[in-house]
Order: sequence, then structure tokens, then C-alpha cells
Amino acid sequence: MAVCSGLASSCTKAPETEMYMIAREQNSLMECYIIKTKAGKLIVIDGGIAGQGYESSSYIQAALRAVAGKKEYEPLEIEAWFLSHAHNDHFNELGKLLRGLFKEDNVTINNFYFDFPPFGTDEFPYATSDEYDLKKLKSGFDRYAQINGIEVPEGTSYYDMLNGAKVNAQTIAAGQDIIIDELRFEMMQTWDITDKNDTNSTSLVFRMHVGDKSVLFLHDLSSNGSRRLLEKYGSDLKSDYVHMAHHGQGGGSEALYKAIDAKVHLWTTPIWVWNNTEKYRIAEGRMWANGGVDFTEADENNYVACLYKAYPSDPLSIDAWKKVLPGMRVSLGN
Repeated sequence: MAVCSGLASSCTKAPETEMYMIAREQNSLMECYIIKTKAGKLIVIDGGIAGQGYESSSYIQAALRAVAGKKEYEPLEIEAWFLSHAHNDHFNELGKLLRGLFKEDNVTINNFYFDFPPFGTDEFPYATSDEYDLKKLKSGFDRYAQINGIEVPEGTSYYDMLNGAKVNAQTIAAGQDIIIDELRFEMMQTWDITDKNDTNSTSLVFRMHVGDKSVLFLHDLSSNGSRRLLEKYGSDLKSDYVHMAHHGQGGGSEALYKAIDAKVHLWTTPIWVWNNTEKYRIAEGRMWANGGVDFTEADENNYVACLYKAYPSDPLSIDAWKKVLPGMRVSLGN
């Protein structure tokens, strides 16, 4: 969209909301969205990484600086960071970033939004390998507090102060919206006691509204969470875009996707899942998104992270990210 005065030479393009479905390369199991508002505010959804990129150095500061147009060590401000649930392919990258931060990095995160269950209790034993990474995430939060002079009461942690503080079952029940410039994030569902050891179903579900478009983020929602969401909202789940649950491999349910009835589907899927229909339920997810017919190629209605034409040659390089970002941008039609 262009805004022009009387002379064609003074025609300038009006700023747009930008959303990028980030992929470090095609083999990592991960979910990461970076959103930039028209005014330039940055929002991150998850950013975690497992698989091939698990042991690698943190990529996300370079990606964020590329989106923001910032050079290394220039002040970088993130308005909001959403974490969906406590699996390392969704939160691990934030932990890496926070643990490696120095004051000189000039990174500020204004708001953290997440609501993880009380792991370590009888209801939520959390006896998985992700527990190790969750401890590292907690240490990262404490480092961030220390660097920024945030006072944390003795005997607690910055993680404890943040977890569920701004978004939780009570705020969601009250119809919570989080407004960031032209964006409205409609908080819809968080964990429930019936989820127990189904960590995927504890995913924080929300819908982003931008102009007349809506993007529903299901994250890794599985059977129990899918049932709760469908029972609560029914046909009100109708959205223009949907993030396919559990990287598209059978997350959610067919009934849930029918209610959402999205035109555009977002697949944060690694290539080894996309191509293996025998081991994973990816064909089932593709059929739910495509009227019962399987498909294997990306198109304007299916953004697939493992089928991008290019990935950063050096994930730690701002310039390398700048070159590939156009191919990771999700068109919101604004």
C-alpha cells in the first residue's frame, strides 16, 4: 500500500505489519515467529529449537536484528515474548539468549507472556528430557534480572515472578486481550489440571488480529487441549490463518480444524517429519488442512518451514538473515 502526495516522485510505501515464520535450516525441530508492528515494535513467539540446532549457538539475536534493521550492539528492544509451553523446541532458544547476554549487548525485553504448570508436582511430574532445559531457562531469567538490576525476592527466581503473572486462566476467562500497536492478541486458553503429563496440551493458545485478518496459534496442542478449545469456542474459532498444531503431525483434531476453517496454514515442520508419513502423522495433518487430500508442496495457502528456497548461510550473521527473510515472510494482506 502506497501513500502519495501530488507528485509521483514523492510516493512512499506505507509501513505494514510484518510476520516471519523463522527457520534456521530445514532439519531443526522448532517454532519461531518474529513480528514487527507498523511502528517497528518487535514480538517473538517461542523461538525454541531442538534436533540439528539444539547444540548450536543462539541464532535469534541475529534474526531479530535483521528484522529490526539493527546492527550488532545497537539497542535492541523486544516489546513482547510469548512462550507457548514447556518443550525445548519452543523455549530453548530464549534460554540460550538470556544465559549468554551481557549488558553491552543492549537487549531489552519489555514483557514476557507464559503460563507453565507447576512442574514437579504429582499432577505435573514433567519427567522428560526437557526438564534439564527448563532449569537452564530459569537460570537465563535470573541472569537477565541480574544484568538489568531487577530485584528478585530472596528464595524465589525471576522465572517464578514471571510465570503466569500476566496471562493465566483467570485473565483468559475474563476475556484478556493484549494490545500492541495495531495488533490485538486474544488470549484463549492455557493449561488445565486435566492435562496432567500431556505437556503439549498445556500450550497457551491465542489469536492475533491485524486489520481484518486473524491468525490462530495452536502451538503443540494435542487431544485434551484440542477438546477443551473446541468445546469452549466451537464455530467462534473461525480464523483466516492457523498455525498447525504440533508441527502439523496430527496435533489438534480434524473437528478442530473444520471449526477453524482457515484458508492459510502455517507449518513449522522439519524435513524429516514432512517426508516421513510412515513414522509421523504428517499426512493426516495435511489432509485435515486440504479437504481430505494429501499434498507435499508449499503454496500461497501453505507456508512450510522446511521447504523454503534458502536458509541463512551463517545463522549468527545479521546479513545472512537479511538475505533470506523475504522468503520467510508470511503475507498478511495488509
